[in-house]
Amino acid sequence: MEKYLLCALFFTGLVHATEEQLIIEDYAKGIELITENRASIYQFTLPEQVYRGVTKVDFSDISVFNHAHEQVPHIIQQQKSNTESIYETLELPYFPLRYDEITVLENKFDVTVSSKGKVIRIQADSDAIDENNFAKHYLIDVSQIDYALDSIDFKIGGKTSGYSKKINLESSNDLNNWTAFVRDATLTDLEYGNYSLNNMRVELPNKKIKYLRFTWLGDTENLFIESIKANFNKYNVVTNKKDWTTAKLINKNNEQGIYEFDAEGLFNIEQINIKLPEVNTLIDVVIQSRPDADSDWRKQYQGIFYKLYINDTEITREPVSINTTKHRYWRIMLQSIDGIGSIEPSLKFAWRSNELYFLARGDAPFILAYGNANANATNASPELMSIINKNTYEGMVSTAIAGQEMLLKGDDALIEDKELPWQRILLWLVLVTGVFVIAVMVYRLIKQMETDVS
Repeated sequence: MEKYLLCALFFTGLVHATEEQLIIEDYAKGIELITENRASIYQFTLPEQVYRGVTKVDFSDISVFNHAHEQVPHIIQQQKSNTESIYETLELPYFPLRYDEITVLENKFDVTVSSKGKVIRIQADSDAIDENNFAKHYLIDVSQIDYALDSIDFKIGGKTSGYSKKINLESSNDLNNWTAFVRDATLTDLEYGNYSLNNMRVELPNKKIKYLRFTWLGDTENLFIESIKANFNKYNVVTNKKDWTTAKLINKNNEQGIYEFDAEGLFNIEQINIKLPEVNTLIDVVIQSRPDADSDWRKQYQGIFYKLYINDTEITREPVSINTTKHRYWRIMLQSIDGIGSIEPSLKFAWRSNELYFLARGDAPFILAYGNANANATNASPELMSIINKNTYEGMVSTAIAGQEMLLKGDDALIEDKELPWQRILLWLVLVTGVFVIAVMVYRLIKQMETDVS
């Protein structure tokens, strides 16, 4: 029996010896990781050039090496918020300020508030009241919401459609001192050809405030506020920054209205937007994507994008949110070529960086190496995640910053080896043979036990 056990151990050792272990010179490029503070674990935000240089969607062609060019354990994870986010909507009380401009801007009226800051009543001299029934200013009470607002949705009355109006929002915490909060926001309700262009939402800075002052810019055009709803996260979650990048136009067919783009990297794409080169342009499009040039196209969005000037106000389509994807190739297909001029549109996308954590084993400097088309298995360390969590790693993790970039193997590392992978074939042969040997050993052991019992 011992000979079978020794044989199995031999095959197991041979398997490990046959496994391919990439060295630092196998990667295309590297980035020196500067670790100024002494720590056990370091965190590094992957920069844009890494996404342009990797070839594997699972980042299996990324490694971290120490000064002796030994691999150190690492893990890559998508940025996440530390606090659960609960999205809520709440209707806000508001008060039309039907007073003349001086009375409003100089706060020449009395506001009665409760002990908790809630606005109860607004009163001014009768001489200050503007006979115009359509107020130009409104006081909005946000004091009962203890969280920073993400956005506000307005419901406007007075016209069913056909307007595009700019507004200003000012903020205050004491109803006396007011500061600019949002300038030149646009509320739009238009019919343009066969399309309805409606935008009643104003995005807000991530800041806790108690009161807002709403102002129509220019004439009110008989418009008035019917209701206001605030959108906010139940917890003050700090969202990680997104970066915007323009994809490269690689193919176009103006006659058919088809434009193909290359993101030039494996980015975590969360939003897309079409930039139109000429004013007064409206297009109906289908946006598709695929991971590589041989895969089928998959639809990501269908709808309209526009760039219009109405009453000296530019109106554009907001970016479109999609399910996060790492697809590299994108296509815009116009449903009609009548709405676009001779200049092709451009495609922009928003993406979010990943965080890399590595164990500072060995001496610095540490090198982040990336880019190898022949890497076949991730060398990341899942065990590191048992340490990296909010409850255990406080004080253990420090931040590494990007240092000098370096050329390692270069573009040759990005070429996939088309030859027969003899080393991998040998590995599988060893595995199959090892399983067979262990099966024979177990079979004979069972037979021997039956003999001993009888």
